[in-house]
Amino acid sequence: MTIAEAHLSFKFGLDKIDSLNYPNMLPEEIDLLLNQGYKRWVKQRYGYTNPKRESFEETQKRTEDLKNVVKTAVLSPQTYSSDNIDINSRFIDLPIDHWFTVQERVKLGYTCGGTSLQEFVEVRPIQHVEFDKVIKDEFKKPDTSKVLRLMDNGKVEIIFQSGTSIVEYRLRYIKQPVTVSLTTGVTFETSEHTHQEIVDEAIKIALEDIEAKRNNTFTQLIDNTKE
Repeated sequence: MTIAEAHLSFKFGLDKIDSLNYPNMLPEEIDLLLNQGYKRWVKQRYGYTNPKRESFEETQKRTEDLKNVVKTAVLSPQTYSSDNIDINSRFIDLPIDHWFTVQERVKLGYTCGGTSLQEFVEVRPIQHVEFDKVIKDEFKKPDTSKVLRLMDNGKVEIIFQSGTSIVEYRLRYIKQPVTVSLTTGVTFETSEHTHQEIVDEAIKIALEDIEAKRNNTFTQLIDNTKE
């Protein structure tokens, strides 16, 4: 579906549901609603905010739905900084288009019995408020089988055991949806079979907004009769 076709489908769908009572919308307003619908649709397919309570890999359809917005990156750690939370932690910049993390692994390097080893280990997310407690817990602190991960404004901070080092950080993630626009001709990146579903989601958002405005107007009319 081209973006022009998405605009026509949106107008037709809204007209059919709202019986010509909807306000005349400019192309820019329709673009905005389509982008809002696009983001809501991706969130629903990725997580559990959908009626069927299915994640995106639980059915073949959901996997197909999002396959074009799932990306993989192999990232390198930065050098130690005074901003690091610990001497054994390093920042790693996330991709600019990163939205949701699907899976992450760290390749850890260390020496055992005089032999240099590298292996992929588990990444355990923690929150900053947990750090002081977790780092002192013998069962939860980093070791040669796991590292800890904090989020920090477009970066991850990986905390590792002393005597080990981060070789690389492998990330699979859902990318930010592109901004669709009638002016630029940019349309949805997802598979063709998903486009009408995204338009339908945009129509739902438009109807929610229209209904909210009508309710507000009705409330004001009622209030005015009381004066």
